[in-house]
Amino acid sequence: MESASARAGSERPFYALHAEAYDLLITDPAGPWVDAVHETLAGFALSPASILDAGCGTGRHAAGLIARGHRVDLVDASAALLTQAASRCPTARTTLADLCTMEVRPAYDAVTCRGVLNDMTTDEERASAVRSLAGSLVPDGVLLLDVRERRGSRQRADGVTRSRQVDLAAGGRLTFAGRTTWSRGLLHVEETYELTRPAAPAQRSRYRFTMRPWTEPELRAALRECGLRIVRVAAGAGRRTPDRLFVVARQLSSSG
Repeated sequence: MESASARAGSERPFYALHAEAYDLLITDPAGPWVDAVHETLAGFALSPASILDAGCGTGRHAAGLIARGHRVDLVDASAALLTQAASRCPTARTTLADLCTMEVRPAYDAVTCRGVLNDMTTDEERASAVRSLAGSLVPDGVLLLDVRERRGSRQRADGVTRSRQVDLAAGGRLTFAGRTTWSRGLLHVEETYELTRPAAPAQRSRYRFTMRPWTEPELRAALRECGLRIVRVAAGAGRRTPDRLFVVARQLSSSG
């Protein structure tokens, strides 16, 4: 069964209808994450490494890792975003897949996954996604995650509508507005979009979805269940808000 996260890959206007605006709206710098991943892998003597970027978006972070000498393959549930990532990272293999059900052989020194695990709102989806990521690693491989932290996420969910405008090609303009609230352990997000282009009627859309942030004990339990050992939990790398965690875990070798 398709996960809610994968459905959002084709339904959420941000990922499909307005994918051209993704990099204009998501402006956190890629460099700090790339540096954190590269330095972590170098510390494990995994440089260069074979990396699977799971939930690669438009490939900004993968491109940074490729520039550091790593070999990176790309997976995403959004065909529109994956197309952009493939153009940005022409040497990478690309796969359109649901992270909860993808079947990737254990061939990677490292798997990176930014943000996507927040979209898994049920225990079953969480377990399936972590199991898929862990199953892609060779023995002693490293999993590097960026996830929303529960307490910080709840504090930021203030119900205030925030909007931005970005200019697109051929005179287009996208106005994006988002509002986030908190209820029963979930972030509830409402988004609206208005696209205007010269000599064309405005195009409006709306989307609602939920996210489930993580506590550190939940992370540790999910990773341990899949045979991973937590190495480090720290503040998010390159994030402008304090509600993210940078998580490093390692696959146990067959010898333990």
